[in-house]
Amino acid sequence: MPTVAPPALIIAVPLLVGAALILTRFRLAGLRHAYRETEAVLRSMLRLPSASGRVCAIRCPYCCRWVKPRRFDLRRMSCRSCVSTLARPGRGGDLCL
Repeated sequence: MPTVAPPALIIAVPLLVGAALILTRFRLAGLRHAYRETEAVLRSMLRLPSASGRVCAIRCPYCCRWVKPRRFDLRRMSCRSCVSTLARPGRGGDLCL
């Protein structure tokens, strides 16, 4: 007797797989950036040429966030949000006396 998959399962499985891929992509992005930073440091220490490939993200030295290259201002060496706030931290709920 053949087994028949219910229609809800046919619809739910691709959605669950897609959600899992999205969640692991965000977690793996930090590892990918760390690997590329380590590779760049090792290449500069060994005086090797830089790795070929395109730049997918730049780390802002002020806020330490990874931003896309088009959102990074090379003249000011900071991301757009740091340029607009003059690299000041956000006004959280902290009370300054």
